[in-house]
Amino acid sequence: MQIKLLASFIFVATSVVAAAPPVPYFSGFNLGSQRPDGSCKTQGDWEQEFKTIRSWSPNSRALFDTIKIFSTNDCDALARAVPAALNAGMKIWAGVWAVDNAKFEREKGALERALKQYGSKWLIGVNVGSESLYRKEIDPNLLAQYIYDVKGMVQIAYGASHVPVGCADTWTSWVDGANRPVIEASDVIAMNAFPYWEGVNVEAGLQTFQTALQNTRNAVGSKPIVVGETGWPSAGPAHANATPCEDCVQKYYSTTGCWLQQSGTIGWFWFSGFDEPQKFSTIEKNFGIARSDRKLKVNLTCRI
Repeated sequence: MQIKLLASFIFVATSVVAAAPPVPYFSGFNLGSQRPDGSCKTQGDWEQEFKTIRSWSPNSRALFDTIKIFSTNDCDALARAVPAALNAGMKIWAGVWAVDNAKFEREKGALERALKQYGSKWLIGVNVGSESLYRKEIDPNLLAQYIYDVKGMVQIAYGASHVPVGCADTWTSWVDGANRPVIEASDVIAMNAFPYWEGVNVEAGLQTFQTALQNTRNAVGSKPIVVGETGWPSAGPAHANATPCEDCVQKYYSTTGCWLQQSGTIGWFWFSGFDEPQKFSTIEKNFGIARSDRKLKVNLTCRI
């Protein structure tokens, strides 16, 4: 995009902050763009995963009809996932990588192509950046500019005024005052919180998660919050007092997942839908609510 047009998008987007779109309640799962063998998912793979996830829906309050992806461009993710979502009746929350600038431009371009070809009825939200603040990969002021840029493209150039645009990061990043420009630029704050990585026993998982959520709320004020990622691994090494096991996944879902369902107000994405054996880290391989063969590890029914 030309610099002049980019500046225009940023100017208009910053002028309509008060008109930020509402964020609806939803429940769903994070999905990567690779198959278990590391190759790229086809449109057929995406559609089968979407249909599998919808089949898990235990009730109307936990209608699993929404997924979040981390990249619009890697493995042609949106080009393959959007038609699959339309066929399966799913919505997509699109992640746009913000580091580095060349990557950001490719990601934004893939999102624009999808909007051009399919319109916006499949799109429920966008996060620009994914834990980039936590990793200190980008200046918060630059990330804020990128968010305004994407807001201008999505909400103004393509008329998707119903689609909130924000950023996904750890709760510890949202309470860091240095990241205030990103909060101000965002329509929505996607909070990632993993009690496992805080080293607590799964019995303390819900309380630890709720504390992270409250700390985030205190930091972002009236900005809408969604849960971008939370979950518990089923295998791998312990982290302080946090032990990976399938019973632990069940316990964490039955407390935290069911609490989110019962609240019915904060949209949430579990991390993740399926195990990813192609990943390097043993822990990262085993965060799926289901195995890589798409068979659930746990019971997703909550007593509501």
